[in-house]
Amino acid sequence: MSRFQTTRKLAIRFGPVLVIVLALIAFYALGLNTTISTKGFAAHYETIMSWRADHPVLSALIFAGVYISVVAISVPASLWLSVPGGLLFGWFTGGTLSWLASIAGATLAFLAARTAIDPSKVTGDKSRYARFKAGFERNAFSYIIVLRLMPLPFFVVNTAAGAFHVKVRTFATASAIGLIPASFLFAALGESAGDILRAGGSLDMDFFQDPKIIAVFIGFASLALLPFIIRHFRKNDNL
Repeated sequence: MSRFQTTRKLAIRFGPVLVIVLALIAFYALGLNTTISTKGFAAHYETIMSWRADHPVLSALIFAGVYISVVAISVPASLWLSVPGGLLFGWFTGGTLSWLASIAGATLAFLAARTAIDPSKVTGDKSRYARFKAGFERNAFSYIIVLRLMPLPFFVVNTAAGAFHVKVRTFATASAIGLIPASFLFAALGESAGDILRAGGSLDMDFFQDPKIIAVFIGFASLALLPFIIRHFRKNDNL
């Protein structure tokens, strides 16, 4: 194999991961994590909402594009971007946009990990890796759903699924199911924040005293217990 072919092969394999790393560094270097946070939106709430009202379709496309990019480059806690989504578009539209964007972004990150990690190059105990890979693929659909319901960073699930070469369709479908609750709960949190801002309140103690916020946090508590409930019933089924 020529040097050009070797370089081209390496670029194809590791290029997507390198792009992700560089984009992640630039994201924090430019302070974009503060700009797109809920506090960042709240600071310019009236201006942003006015522009969104004048450009409803474009604002939705921009939000979805930003969300996909943030998830794809593996920014930690990227699911929190659903909160500004709910603040801008309401719980249903914001939740739907966040849900679709999170699936797309997660799938891109998954594909990058899947391309970079070659099972044939694994060192150490290859038989152990093969057992993990077989087990993960055998139960990948339900396993990914449960992982998505747990408070795990996006990139952990994306990378693990990519490392074990889960089928793209399985990963995307399971992620789509598992991401539904959190996407809409975070969006509901954002909509409630918008209600408080429109009423002249602030996102401090007023925020946590709102009945809608209390209901959302009860939803999050229930969501945190869901994986354990699923695991319990699966264990009983095995028995």
